[in-house]
Amino acid sequence: VVVVGVESAVAEDLVDINLAKPSFRQPPSPDGHTATMLRSTIMELYGMVVCRSYTEKFPDPSNHPVTVALFAVLYSFVFVISFAGNLGVIYATVRHRSLQTVQNIFIVNLAVSDVILCVLSIPLTPVTHIAKQWYFGSMLCRVVGGIQAIGLFIGTFSLCAIAIDRYFRLVIAPGSPLRKVNAIRITILLWIISIIVTLPYVYHMKMKKYPTINVCGEFCTEKWPNVHSKRIYTLFVLAIQFVIPFTIMTICYQAVFSFLRRRAKSRLTSIAQQANLLYVVAATAGGDTQQHKEQLTHLIEQKRRVMQQRRRVTLILVSMVVIFGITSLPHNIVSTLMEFTDSRDLLAYNGNDYTYLLNLITHFLAMLSCVANPMLYAFLNPEFRELILNGLAGFKWTPRFVSRTWQPTQTTVV
Repeated sequence: VVVVGVESAVAEDLVDINLAKPSFRQPPSPDGHTATMLRSTIMELYGMVVCRSYTEKFPDPSNHPVTVALFAVLYSFVFVISFAGNLGVIYATVRHRSLQTVQNIFIVNLAVSDVILCVLSIPLTPVTHIAKQWYFGSMLCRVVGGIQAIGLFIGTFSLCAIAIDRYFRLVIAPGSPLRKVNAIRITILLWIISIIVTLPYVYHMKMKKYPTINVCGEFCTEKWPNVHSKRIYTLFVLAIQFVIPFTIMTICYQAVFSFLRRRAKSRLTSIAQQANLLYVVAATAGGDTQQHKEQLTHLIEQKRRVMQQRRRVTLILVSMVVIFGITSLPHNIVSTLMEFTDSRDLLAYNGNDYTYLLNLITHFLAMLSCVANPMLYAFLNPEFRELILNGLAGFKWTPRFVSRTWQPTQTTVV
């Protein structure tokens, strides 16, 4: 689940002692410097310490100006590309009926989840990781966290739906594709499941202060009744957000790849047989004729296209699984390790705590999926790509173009 708040591991180990003294009154002083000195002296006598921000009290590498500037640039780039790409996918699909296929219903659902993460997670999560504070109030603590989590689950479930649909459409039942109405029902079901799975997370989101360590500000964080419950939920999220989806995608795309490879091999065998027959006919006719040469050239070109399509399909299918793993696995590993170990021991080196910096890196990798998804699942569709590019160029749609319906070739899976 995308974390929207921060919580000091130190705070859990400290006893809650009320350091405020109601009887304390600051005496007047003639100038600011004298007042500051007097205030410090009195506070030392009373055992009081002025609260400071988390970043002042517990500085870490994520607050370094170079780190802040670097991630500001990186997140801005991801935000612009992701927002434009996913909105383009949604707009093109809604506007053009030729794109409103079963497969594209799931792709639009994926684009909606990416827009949610783009709007909420890309700007807010880095801010809270760097500032170590929640500035947006208690209501948004739950609302924003809940919407982020729902968007994350919807995206993952949509990727599974796309993989399963391709598996059944190409391998199991090529002549019996899923109907649009059933695809819409599945999409609604995915949203319902995502909301249900998110409810425990939203319920346990709380605003929290840490007066015992004199840290100013409020934090939006999870507050479970016991560690055992939180760990069970963490493992549950790991399973349904990464382990199960990754397994489903790997199995489905491996089956699709094997099926398409066999079909491509069959086509190459057929082309080779036709070429051999032409050689025999040409030899029987007493030499190569111009017609035979043209036919052989055509067969050679066919073979080249089949091999090129096979390489393209292999690259696409492998990319779908690998990119999901690269973008999702690091953040899940870090979140799980932090839940089951002491992050101060695990992520501390040479006196520095690298917890927040590592979280920034893994979160940024996770957000790269919002850029990769529209490219892998939409822009590789020739009609999708042409409609969006023409729309960006300001071209006017012609009736001939709009009425044309794109159909995948025998070796095309996207």
